[in-house]
Amino acid sequence: MAERSFSITGTVLDWALVIVNSVFVVLLVSTLVFSRVLVEGESMENTLYDGDKLVISWFMYKPEQGDIVICDSEALGKLIVKRVIASGGQKVTVDYGAGKVFVDGEALDEPYLKYHALDDMGGYDMDNYDPDRGVFEYDVPEGEVFIMGDNRDHSSDSRVFGCVHEDDIIGKAVFRFYSREAGIGFVN
Repeated sequence: MAERSFSITGTVLDWALVIVNSVFVVLLVSTLVFSRVLVEGESMENTLYDGDKLVISWFMYKPEQGDIVICDSEALGKLIVKRVIASGGQKVTVDYGAGKVFVDGEALDEPYLKYHALDDMGGYDMDNYDPDRGVFEYDVPEGEVFIMGDNRDHSSDSRVFGCVHEDDIIGKAVFRFYSREAGIGFVN
């Protein structure tokens, strides 16, 4: 009987060690590879909502078109959440008459947009905006990205403050773990 008692105690200690090590690994990975952020504002609706809590991945991340990223905006003096539209070397054309965004002459397929209308709200970088044609054109410098909110008519983005340097991107939104509006799940 004593041997069995010792064996059960050993098994319980083994399991406790496995659990403690697992928790340690999860905490280490979540600290070194992932971070959490809070969405503020309506610029990403209907993809993300004010108050959503996100997990972002930043470890060895390089921005790609369509990614939802968190940036440190020097122009706005805060962290912002936007979608990558184009990268260095590409040309962005926002055609307000057509209600479309073009990259290198090709219209973007943007099924994530609920509001497809693009109202000419003004306030844009006037060096890149032609009010007579209702077109905003921008050549993205190397090492930078052009970002826009999904709620295009209610977003301060690259149309207003220009491109964001890749070094100012904190990471990519990968998972929503809290939302009053949309529930939890992967972000795309």
